[in-house]
Amino acid sequence: MKILTALLSLVGLGVFIACKLKPNFKTAANSNTLLWEVSGNGIDKPSYFLGTMHLMCAEDAVLTEATKKIIKQVKNIYLEVDLDNAGELLSGVMDVINMRKENLDEVLPEAEYLRVKDFFEKHQPAVPFSIIEKQHPLMISSSLYEMFLTCEKKNGVELMIVNEAYAQKKEIKGLETVAFQLSIFNKIPYDEQANELVKTIDSIDKHKALLGEMLQVYKEQDIQKLYTITTTEEAGTSAYLEILLDNRNENWVKQFDTLAKDESILFAVGAAHLGGEKGVINLLKKKGYTLRPLMN
Repeated sequence: MKILTALLSLVGLGVFIACKLKPNFKTAANSNTLLWEVSGNGIDKPSYFLGTMHLMCAEDAVLTEATKKIIKQVKNIYLEVDLDNAGELLSGVMDVINMRKENLDEVLPEAEYLRVKDFFEKHQPAVPFSIIEKQHPLMISSSLYEMFLTCEKKNGVELMIVNEAYAQKKEIKGLETVAFQLSIFNKIPYDEQANELVKTIDSIDKHKALLGEMLQVYKEQDIQKLYTITTTEEAGTSAYLEILLDNRNENWVKQFDTLAKDESILFAVGAAHLGGEKGVINLLKKKGYTLRPLMN
């Protein structure tokens, strides 16, 4: 009788432990979610992918309770770059600026160059154009989206993750270095970037509307539609998908095999990287992992 009681106690303890350790995340009704669980294929513990938006109105840049719970549970958190390393951020920016060999006024006709210069002097008077134009043109184009947001306070989901990680005493790491991420622009012909910048400035209203659509779709958590919008010709990235998205997605999935083998990790990357045939979600499925959409 004592042996039976002891066995039952052990079984009960095992059930208790199993229940305690089992992640309590509800499956989403469909694939319209930014939060995904990855399991199987030889990894001991589930890991997670969260699609982020780098810049939006502060009131919209919030973390759900499910995401906060995952941050508390995982061993590490990987962003695209380590936003916790100020030295690396500064060093990466300076390296790219020093590597750039061309200038806007050298590749654009004078009339177009002056149009770009006048635009920034009018809309961003606090920053000298001599500093702005040191960036790659596509980086300058990306910075325009902050101007399109009508709210006073702006934030990014990644910064919210960093704050939550601090609170939970979790370490932030990067899938890429800042220098690598910024060097991507060196792979795209400078004159093509400059022409895209001019197109963006000449069609500001269209790009404002495009950003509004992207933010709405992000809130709806429709990663496939978000991928489609992000990669349209109007967004200015369709010609560079292999460089900006596809190659990086493949590299991250390769890293996942090693990083998530023994530890549970949250990977938080731009939401446009999740969807599409060559997106992170589909690539992980092709490698044999089980992907579960989570309520977020």
